[in-house]
Amino acid sequence: MSDLRQSVMLFPFNKQLTDGTLSPRDMLRDFREAGLTGLEPSLFRRSETPSWWGDLVSGAKDLGMEFACCVIGANLVGESDADRQAALDWVAQGVEICAGLGCPTALVAGSKPATGMSNEEGRKVLADALAKVAECAQGSGVTMTIEDFGVYPEFTCSSEHVLEVVQAAAHPNLKITFDNGNFLFADDTPVQAFPRLKELIRHVHIKDFVPGDPGSGRRWVGTAIGSGQAMVRESLALVKGMEYKGWVSLEVSIAPPLPEAIQAAKVVRDLWAEV
Repeated sequence: MSDLRQSVMLFPFNKQLTDGTLSPRDMLRDFREAGLTGLEPSLFRRSETPSWWGDLVSGAKDLGMEFACCVIGANLVGESDADRQAALDWVAQGVEICAGLGCPTALVAGSKPATGMSNEEGRKVLADALAKVAECAQGSGVTMTIEDFGVYPEFTCSSEHVLEVVQAAAHPNLKITFDNGNFLFADDTPVQAFPRLKELIRHVHIKDFVPGDPGSGRRWVGTAIGSGQAMVRESLALVKGMEYKGWVSLEVSIAPPLPEAIQAAKVVRDLWAEV
């Protein structure tokens, strides 16, 4: 049986950490008590490192917590060759940061086609860049991933398009972060996507959505994990059934995020035990 290892994405907490209404050590203590032993921060360029970052890293070490995955925000397509090179340079720095944290996985997110570029051509450019990224990280102890990215649903959000990019990159150090919720933006589902992507899954995100209000312009909006239509139970059953040994990272979307993360940890733990 596959044991559950729960981590939590930290970007929803950045505002409170920055304005001082939440201290890193208090947050980490509450995570640890809730069974969240892994962290998934979004990385900052060294010149932009927030004041709380040092306390986060030292606090995690003191509590025996691990960095499960780091998110490197980068547009590897960009508008020009210069943009692409700058993005590649930043990702290389991000890999160094990951390695320094002992973090085994990085998620590169944020790419989109250049102005006037088709999605098909954009995916080819992205695949070429990802092959370079994966090669750069080879031997560092960091495995690179992309996810089904919901911000640009027609680009790399469906399982078909995610697989297209990874196969075109054709590098053994490039895998997939399986995000159960984002598939919905591409009229896909995690249950449909799983068989196609199963062999490439390195990391897992769990979130939940409900349909947006009519006229709001939002197809899906975040909700408490386990209460929406993103097939959380079904996704966990599939992941557990493959004898997955990696991290299941919670992506909460309700403010304030700390109580939601604590509640979500229990929901996911209970569902994991049931499926």
